[in-house]
Amino acid sequence: MPLYMIYHPKGTFSTNEEKGALAKDITALYTAIPLPAFYVNVIFMPLESDQIWIGGIPRPSPHSAANGPGGDTSIPFIRITIEHIARALRTKEIRDSFLARLDKALKPHIEDEGFDWEYSLDETSRDLWKVQGLVPPQTETEAEREW
Repeated sequence: MPLYMIYHPKGTFSTNEEKGALAKDITALYTAIPLPAFYVNVIFMPLESDQIWIGGIPRPSPHSAANGPGGDTSIPFIRITIEHIARALRTKEIRDSFLARLDKALKPHIEDEGFDWEYSLDETSRDLWKVQGLVPPQTETEAEREW
């Protein structure tokens, strides 16, 4: 299961259309593997601007020279944490390929909108995962394809 936690200031990703487009692009990364679409969790976490602080400065906040060094603090900051459980990125080539596809999927929703952003990806043990109380079928098995 990939889990995406998208922390963003209120006023960004404010419509179901915006959220749905990003969630669909993220889901498509995994259904292409293929993983069942219902494995993909995308959770939007809107936060007040005084709850996102980068370098000791709330984001967004009015930009001033006193806020430097760094970027324009008036630009909203998006933070994404990602957990992978269903699959692991086992080699450098696989990691590089996946991260390039992830960057491409996020670009129109975040970078092209002019937001500052960052993400990190953790991989956790598949042995500690259940769906509806059931242990998911093993990777790339007929049982998983049936799911």
